[in-house]
Amino acid sequence: MDGQAVTAYLHRIGAERPPVLDAAALSALHRAHLLAVPFENLSIHLAEPISLGEDDLIGKIVTRRRGGFCYELNGAFAALLEALGAQVVRVAARVYGNGRPGPPFDHLALVVRLADGSGPWLADVGFGSHSTYHFTRSTICSRLTDDGRISISGRTLILTSGGSRTEQQLPGDGAVLAAYRDHFGIALDRVPTAAAG
Repeated sequence: MDGQAVTAYLHRIGAERPPVLDAAALSALHRAHLLAVPFENLSIHLAEPISLGEDDLIGKIVTRRRGGFCYELNGAFAALLEALGAQVVRVAARVYGNGRPGPPFDHLALVVRLADGSGPWLADVGFGSHSTYHFTRSTICSRLTDDGRISISGRTLILTSGGSRTEQQLPGDGAVLAAYRDHFGIALDRVPTAAAG
């Protein structure tokens, strides 16, 4: 990732380039990413191609201002951290739910060692707080807020703040598209449609 891409990425997440990538800077970048870039699976339901190539990830998340799922979000974040001088190992993980681990390679996380020799640190900007439904059968777009989380699941806008949760049914396509734009900065030309079954 070149210097221009690093600057654009940092701008996307609303962060300054740290003078040194230490534990505090890693923590700040991690939080900034969670606040700015949503966990979402909309590409699946829009029949968009999905690529894990670095240029494609940066194009989607930084240039097109979209989010993604764990492999996309953590893949892009790894590239940013490496460009800032960290050593990053991408590790396969399993999500624990319903009393047992999920399938192998269900998740991607990052093990980070910093230039100052500290670490290893576990970094994960790709774990959305979503329910345990089968991931490809329902749409989700979710990001952290200062005091909770905001999500769109299907046609429901879900706000969690200070421990309380409210849900609002979005009445039509226009309202769904407006919610993606207003709450996530995602401009779509059509509403993602979940697969049947």
